[in-house]
Amino acid sequence: MIIVLTAIARHYAGKQDIAETVEALDLDSDCAVGDLVSVVRADTQHDFAIIRRRWITGETGTKLELTLDHPTRSTGH
Repeated sequence: MIIVLTAIARHYAGKQDIAETVEALDLDSDCAVGDLVSVVRADTQHDFAIIRRRWITGETGTKLELTLDHPTRSTGH
């Protein structure tokens, strides 16, 4: 699995010193667009939203790419 952060999410994660942790997450392929991913560090919860799923296929196999964004946004539902 590949975790990609939007520019805003990368900036936030970098300021919070959690970028490496977020990019190394080993999430399940059952994750869906709209799911929230919370990283807790030092009793502080950092929420990211899955905004895109993409399957990447190549000579080395198939991997799922999840794009995370921050801040999480309401879907309006």
